[in-house]
Amino acid sequence: MAISLATLEDVADRLDRPLTDDERTRVSSFLLDVSALIVDHCGRDFRLHDDDLVRLDAVAGPELRLPRSMLPLASIHEVRWSNGSLIDDWSFSSRSLWRARGWRPPAGSRFLGIAVRASYGYEAVPSTVIAVACAEVLRWMTVQPGVTNERMGDLEVSYGATAPTQSLSAAAEHALRRYRPRITSTNARGS
Repeated sequence: MAISLATLEDVADRLDRPLTDDERTRVSSFLLDVSALIVDHCGRDFRLHDDDLVRLDAVAGPELRLPRSMLPLASIHEVRWSNGSLIDDWSFSSRSLWRARGWRPPAGSRFLGIAVRASYGYEAVPSTVIAVACAEVLRWMTVQPGVTNERMGDLEVSYGATAPTQSLSAAAEHALRRYRPRITSTNARGS
């Protein structure tokens, strides 16, 4: 389902004038396009997920790290093995579920997954994300596709800037960096 992270009114407010009928159609399409690019870039959809089921792979150690897409986390309702058995000896801290016995399934079980039922996400789209979406739409609106340069013999005429492909600008990517997944590494040493 295509969602828009900003509204037509958000764009009109930044233009400080109402949108014309032609602009409304174009801006609506641009908002859907830029929203899809932002969601892909950030790895999250900026919606509220209430009582959602997330399946995770089991790990050997005591820490089961929740995916960044589950942040911000509102609450965890229950944790179960993928066969439906309740896991009740866990705690939550620092974006991870902790279990002293580790997250391996019970002996003799072939179920390797864990199902976490939780509420997470955003009740409202963050202001930064709305601002970036509107700025990109306004930038795209200024681009007029078409002929930019014509040459006949020794005579050359330029008509304007070239029309770039629709993508997020470097400034937009920089503004969204706090919503992107971070790459980390962990050093493990054997004894």
